[in-house]
Amino acid sequence: MNSIKSSDKNTEKRRSPSKIPVVDLGELGVGRPGEPSEDEWRRVGAELAKAFIEIGFVYLSNHGIPGRKVDEVNKWSKEFFLLDPATKIQYKRGVHDIQGYTTPGQERLTADGSVQELRESYDVRRLDGVFPDEEVGELRPAVHHLVDDCRALATRVLAAIALGLGLERSFFVSKHQQMCSDNNATCLRLLYYPPVPSSVVAGATRCGAHTDYGIITLLFQDSIGGLEVRERDGSWVSADPMPDTILVNVGDILQFWTSDKFRATEHRVLIPEEEVRQKKGRQSVVFFVHPDGHEVIKPLDTSFTFNKLLTAREHTDKRFEETYRY
Repeated sequence: MNSIKSSDKNTEKRRSPSKIPVVDLGELGVGRPGEPSEDEWRRVGAELAKAFIEIGFVYLSNHGIPGRKVDEVNKWSKEFFLLDPATKIQYKRGVHDIQGYTTPGQERLTADGSVQELRESYDVRRLDGVFPDEEVGELRPAVHHLVDDCRALATRVLAAIALGLGLERSFFVSKHQQMCSDNNATCLRLLYYPPVPSSVVAGATRCGAHTDYGIITLLFQDSIGGLEVRERDGSWVSADPMPDTILVNVGDILQFWTSDKFRATEHRVLIPEEEVRQKKGRQSVVFFVHPDGHEVIKPLDTSFTFNKLLTAREHTDKRFEETYRY
């Protein structure tokens, strides 16, 4: 389960508009009454599988998660990010302890780690874990409400994906029973990209090109934009914010699990070219979904060649060790 590395920057090409498809969850959305029909399960599963084979990303519409819950999390997380550095550093997270604050530059996602990345974040693995309750007491309950919905939605997406692969609906769900616990690396990440300082070094970016570590990622973007996705031919495609949708992508583990049938696609967040957008902070909320830590990830295609089988925990620990600096 190796990460996909960036190609030589001199060979990169740019292209727009986005080629990322939209999948209507319909009856599978969170909070919908009744059980979705079998036809609806299979329709969504087939559409997700097609998108994950072709580009590895998809916009989900009619997902059922209220935008106000995301707005609340962004509101209170920004209160935290605007605190003084000495206060925020008291909540610093560890390499494997996925709970707490990551300072700018602590996490380097580019292949050689040399590019300055302008962002900070707060990871929530456990809802009863460390929060800045004294400084921003409203953050914990806001996160709690959103995480409940994210887990419900992720469970439905995992079930649909299994059907799209011709598996039993419970195949992936049964391996994700402990999301947001000590035995599972699933977490909600609160991201803040501060306004770009005038003294920024040449070549700096907001988030270096990388693939995600887990099985799937649910991304809630604000309106600022800047996210790009790499196509198979090496070109970069804009993944602009689309109202009332969630952007979902494949992670390393799912690519390996599906014997490279699904794509863990490289993506990045650039500094906007327009000065007015550079002066605005950018926020996003990300729900990284991982299997339970003890699960051994074995390719579905038994003829698929690989070096070594890892548990979900071993894979995630390895990736964090590669990207976190202290």
